[in-house]
Amino acid sequence: MGKYKVGKETKEKIYEASKALFYENGYTSTTCLKIAKESGANVGLINYYYGSKGGLGIEVYNEIMSAVKAKVTENLDKLGIETTLLLQTAIEWRVLNNNMRFNKNFSRFYYDLLGENVLYKEQSVVTDFYRKLAESCDLHYSDFEIAFISYASAGATQGINLAYDAGLIDCSSQDFINSSIHLLLNNMGLDAKLNDHVINESHEIEKKFTVRIEKNFIII
Repeated sequence: MGKYKVGKETKEKIYEASKALFYENGYTSTTCLKIAKESGANVGLINYYYGSKGGLGIEVYNEIMSAVKAKVTENLDKLGIETTLLLQTAIEWRVLNNNMRFNKNFSRFYYDLLGENVLYKEQSVVTDFYRKLAESCDLHYSDFEIAFISYASAGATQGINLAYDAGLIDCSSQDFINSSIHLLLNNMGLDAKLNDHVINESHEIEKKFTVRIEKNFIII
């Protein structure tokens, strides 16, 4: 029992150290040696507990995505707002895009994961999110089709955000987010009228609360 407790504490120290370093320095600039030094653990234990730095990166990413979903749900419940999974997903997409715009530490971490192919090599919770979303919309997609939608959306998100940051896309931040959601819904193969309704409704609901990604990816 003592060894198990020590092992669990070491694993948690590695994870918390990696989150802090990923937030401050980005994923790419954070080495396993830096994580080991910050956590006080042997560098070999990173691979032992997480398989690789990529395994750590995807765990942090998955925690962020799950925490944002949970926080949006919490706010909707507090306000007594009932939504479909499709509408809630659009709201979450708005939250993530807003944080991408205003929290450069978060956007850098996300871009780094894409640039290092971590989101394509590791298992992301987003794929499960898309699968459940498709089922809720009565879309009978195969595992291949769900994976295709998930990875296509990730790549498109990276491209359009980088282009927007570089000034290559000239529009308001709200038009940008609306177009981003429209692209996601189109990838899902949903009806155009339904897409317009979800985009407009999610915008109205999102104005009622704020979800922020703060230091070390804490969601408030």
